[in-house]
Amino acid sequence: MSDAASPPRTDWDRVTAIAAVLIGLVAVGVAAYTATLQRQQIRAQVWPRVLFYNAGMAGEFHIANKGVGPAVVRSVRVTVDGKPVRNWGQALTRLGLSDPAQKYSSLSGMVLSPGDDIGYLLPGDHAQFVALRHHVGDRLKLDLCYCSALDECWSTQNYSETLDDVQRPVDRCPAAGPGDFEN
Repeated sequence: MSDAASPPRTDWDRVTAIAAVLIGLVAVGVAAYTATLQRQQIRAQVWPRVLFYNAGMAGEFHIANKGVGPAVVRSVRVTVDGKPVRNWGQALTRLGLSDPAQKYSSLSGMVLSPGDDIGYLLPGDHAQFVALRHHVGDRLKLDLCYCSALDECWSTQNYSETLDDVQRPVDRCPAAGPGDFEN
């Protein structure tokens, strides 16, 4: 009789089970990574970018969506000398201006499709435009909050002080209140 121990026998069932678990973990990792990439692609496909600008030749103030997805305007805040105003008439009065022929478009609740360009404030004549433009950025400020179709939100300002203010991500837009801008 031999006292020598027999060589250990390979447990192929255990090796197969461990391999299956490892393959499953790799598959879960690949699926999670793929889902992350798909989410990023969808975000890029619906990304709005709202900008304010002056159409000097036309004598108008415009807002445009230069992104690839729709922008849902959730809130608009207009201030004169740091104090909120409720409408364009009140803004003009605080600025010491009068323009009975002025026209405007409501921005609150607007949905800007990609490529939309809308004149939101149309002074009565070019002289009124120049007078108002003189105050825009210094005394008259607009802050607009908008969201994408995926409910990701940004805030933008006219005449931003820094590039970060041109389009700043926010967790959510402020809820509408009784003191909000109504035009």
